[in-house]
Amino acid sequence: MKTRINNRLNYIVLIPIILLIGFVPLIVYQYQYNSNLAQFDWFPNGTDNHTEFFFGWKMIAIILCGIIMMGIILYRHYKKKERLRFETNLYALLAYVILVGMSALFSNYKYWVAHGTYELLEPVWVVFAYVLLCYYTYQYVVNEKQLKLIFGWSGIGVAIITLIGIFQYFGMDIFRSSFGKHLITNPSDWNRLDDFNFQVSDKVVYCTLYNQNFLSFYFGIMIPLIFFIIIATKKIWIRVLLICLEAAGLFCLIGSNSDSGWIALTSGCIIAFFILLSRNKKALFTGVCIFIVGCIVFGVVFSNTSVGQRLITTIKGTYHVQDLGRLDSFDTDDDYVSFNIDGSKLQMSYSVDENQEIKIVCEDENEKEIAKTLIDSNLLKYELQDLRFQGITLMPMWYSSDTLAIMVSIDGRDWSFVNVDGKGYYYYNPAGKLVKYHGVKSADLFREDAFSGRGRIWNLTIPLLGKHVLLGSGANTFMFEYPQNDYIYHFYVSGSNIYDVKAHCWYLQQWVETGLIGTIALLIFIGCYIIKSIKIYRRADLHESISLIGFGLFVAILVYLITALVNDSNVCTAPVFWGILGMGLAVNRMIIDANGLLAKKETMTDISDCVCSVVKTPSIAENQKGHTKSSVYKKQSRKKRKNQKKEGIGN
Repeated sequence: MKTRINNRLNYIVLIPIILLIGFVPLIVYQYQYNSNLAQFDWFPNGTDNHTEFFFGWKMIAIILCGIIMMGIILYRHYKKKERLRFETNLYALLAYVILVGMSALFSNYKYWVAHGTYELLEPVWVVFAYVLLCYYTYQYVVNEKQLKLIFGWSGIGVAIITLIGIFQYFGMDIFRSSFGKHLITNPSDWNRLDDFNFQVSDKVVYCTLYNQNFLSFYFGIMIPLIFFIIIATKKIWIRVLLICLEAAGLFCLIGSNSDSGWIALTSGCIIAFFILLSRNKKALFTGVCIFIVGCIVFGVVFSNTSVGQRLITTIKGTYHVQDLGRLDSFDTDDDYVSFNIDGSKLQMSYSVDENQEIKIVCEDENEKEIAKTLIDSNLLKYELQDLRFQGITLMPMWYSSDTLAIMVSIDGRDWSFVNVDGKGYYYYNPAGKLVKYHGVKSADLFREDAFSGRGRIWNLTIPLLGKHVLLGSGANTFMFEYPQNDYIYHFYVSGSNIYDVKAHCWYLQQWVETGLIGTIALLIFIGCYIIKSIKIYRRADLHESISLIGFGLFVAILVYLITALVNDSNVCTAPVFWGILGMGLAVNRMIIDANGLLAKKETMTDISDCVCSVVKTPSIAENQKGHTKSSVYKKQSRKKRKNQKKEGIGN
């Protein structure tokens, strides 16, 4: 009776894992919040209140699950006297958590660290919950039956998300329908459902994940994992269901139009293939040679196709910001506004006399006045008479009832400036605020549209890295460190009042928000898992289901990490990654303990009873009857082995 209760409890503790991996990504419901951003110069006044559907309730669900997981760990540790598992690489994860906490504690943006930021809503509590999910999964997943239970129940959520994506692929988006809008909107807003429309093109798949780019994360994990589960499972009907789910996932990835997803998926599978080939040095050498020759041939042929040209253009980009128009930069100084027009300097100033008559003066870098012609006497609009500044016009405007300003038109775009007495010139920005402006720092390593527009974001993010060596700016605060006043690029490309809230690279975002040391700690933790996995799966018997599942988890994590080069952590997909990573750690532990694959055992403190709970698949058990018994199994008493058979552990 006691054994049954313990087994039941071992399954109950899996509920938070199942919820976070399988069902939290499903949540879509109206969430209203105050961004508290109007205090910044680049954000308009009176626009702090926002409504969104994809992040808010996911955030709350993740935090609640984190609290539950922490409660379970503390209860079982202090009340049930269970000892916590620990291995060496978890020191790096602990260091990462500490630095996340310190970055939050010393952040200049504590409100947003605690509440979440505009659009993303991934505060520090969510980051703590991610790490806790990883450790919690590692702690409590101890056998293959538990893995099957997690996959089975989580698979329901995956299937629903995929089904929604399939309907979107064929132009039947549930969230555009009246039924769907009623389903995800507060009843108090049912009278204005037409106001709620998601900015996604028709027949583009985004499922319940907000952004089609996030599908490269989600299905980048699911597609390889499901593939290896298909191989591992023995039941035909389960295989048929999983094959259908795999095909549907591929359809969704196609419908997302995400090149990064396919590149990451292909790269991850190639790396995994070479890991398998490394079991035989001759096969590895042959495979590498064939791969290199194949890449050269394929590259030459593919690069000459329309698809190849599009991919190359997407990666390399086509322009720098200076190529967008004639205005390269401008500065608001004390005595004038300085413009860089195609490499030529233009200085503009104005004065207002007692009769409210305005006098505009324009000079070049040599302080030589530039002639101008009045082209509209009603508006007092002037045009510069200089080939270097041809087509540039200036006209006075009222900034307020008693303050005049100058509007400068360059390439058909208007820039307004105000001379504030005693303070110099200010730019009247699209948010309706007066600001001093001296340009933005850019690394200029990428073309602006490289990697689907990520080049500009990376160019402006890289100069920020030097100030975040020890600590970061705090979780979910990237948008405050990033120069939102990139006015020239916004005017020429993206439009006004557009905000970059993420780095479009998980590693850059980690560096800015957690600091270099914290990012290194995270990479060490993940790197240890990767190195250990390579060692294990070069030796493990992949005819065993547990080894196949572990290898599938490893490939899924690889694909996610590759995708993270061009995408960011978010509450829609990050819980899946951290849960899968925890399972990967747990499965590696099971395989090591069951087979003794690595000569050096992990340093860990463990619950004494858990030594007897190490997973043994049927094939492993058969091997253990022969000459390949593990040291752990040898140390067990005859009575414990007899109890194992009764309890069905590892069967």
